[in-house]
Amino acid sequence: MRTKAFSAVTVINAFATGKGGAIGIDLGVKVGIKLTDEEISGEILVRGKKFEDFSLVKAAVETIRDRFGLNFGVKVEIDSEIPMGKGLKSSSAVANALTKRILEELKIELPDIEVVKLGVEAAKRAGVTLTGAFDDACASYFGGLCLTDNRNLEVLRREEVERTPVVLLIPERTVLTSSLRGRNFRVLAPYLEELFGLALRGEWKKALVLNGLIYGSFLGYNLEPIAKALEVKAVAGLSGKGPAMFAVTEEPEEIEGIWEGYGEILKTRLR
Repeated sequence: MRTKAFSAVTVINAFATGKGGAIGIDLGVKVGIKLTDEEISGEILVRGKKFEDFSLVKAAVETIRDRFGLNFGVKVEIDSEIPMGKGLKSSSAVANALTKRILEELKIELPDIEVVKLGVEAAKRAGVTLTGAFDDACASYFGGLCLTDNRNLEVLRREEVERTPVVLLIPERTVLTSSLRGRNFRVLAPYLEELFGLALRGEWKKALVLNGLIYGSFLGYNLEPIAKALEVKAVAGLSGKGPAMFAVTEEPEEIEGIWEGYGEILKTRLR
């Protein structure tokens, strides 16, 4: 048996304020495990290619061991279709699916939100998040729009969304979370507080566009793809730390055409 979790795209990046928002999309990761004595092993595939870094798996096991006073290992099979190092919440999705699957194997029942919090703790231990990414983890696990206070692990707003098509632009460049340590995102806080309030009031589409323009400019990305998507009335933004960009649109083929040449293009839907 395998457990599945999903990717998400950013509405508000929490780097500046600790408050963020994300919305689920239909790219997934599947995780299967077998409990072992103590060893941690297995196979991780990311878009068909072997991935050798087991730090998130080890962190998930250690988090659950510590929480419940257990001693166990795992043999994992992880198969992810989510591009890594692009801002598409691959770590949150893997942490969610891993945590849930391990708990199922151990026959430990927890409320869904507690499963998510354990996954966030594992992601922090593994060093794959700057903020705890509670917003990303919630959107990955529950789907829909999730606005959260990441510092206090509090969900401030959740709502279902229509399964509108989403076009993802995946530039060749990879940006690891660790490379951003030391950047002073606090200078953006006054502006992001305003955007978070906008999203809380239901204007999440406006918020995600402005979030993408602010963070994209701050991080030095070429924002031409977002500008071109806005010209054809799509809702477009930067996902996470980037460099992935996305457009929510009823005309995905049109966005595909104007984004050709900027990077790999994937099509999915909000969930």
